[in-house]
Amino acid sequence: MSNRREKIDPRQMEFDWDFPSKLEKVLHEREELKDKVIEGPPKVMKTENEFELCVLLAAGIKKAITESGLSREQMVDEINNYFGRTAEEAAKDDPVCRNPLTIHMFNNYLSKPAECPIPAFYLFAIHHVTESLEPARVMVEMEGARIATGSEIRQLNIGKLEEHIIEIKKLKKELQCQR
Repeated sequence: MSNRREKIDPRQMEFDWDFPSKLEKVLHEREELKDKVIEGPPKVMKTENEFELCVLLAAGIKKAITESGLSREQMVDEINNYFGRTAEEAAKDDPVCRNPLTIHMFNNYLSKPAECPIPAFYLFAIHHVTESLEPARVMVEMEGARIATGSEIRQLNIGKLEEHIIEIKKLKKELQCQR
């Protein structure tokens, strides 16, 4: 028997025995993503009529308001602030804005969307105030598209970079073989 001691570096990592299963999971997810890219967006949803669209949009707005934690009164105030609406500015001879939105009108937009559909320009303020794209998601998904978050866009860009890197490596190999 030898008296020699094994010198093991304490900074050396141990082998991760779960690595093969993690690698398989990543490869499986990558294949699923490729399949989804090939399939394309889901089929467009059809609605019965325009009233149903108004109801769906109002539901998206209500969801955004609920998730933001604001009351409807606060939403009305924030929408008026977003557009710079005041009664004084609207009453001028040369008005720079419309009359301020009232809570009663806002409630009508949300409670009776088929009778009183919300004007589209309010969506800009609602998205800004609630910091939610839920109302836009309702419209976009009707056309078979999806809204991407910032992190999803970054992941998409990383995927594109990886594809370009793979293509560059292939071309590099081809050029080296031709020498």
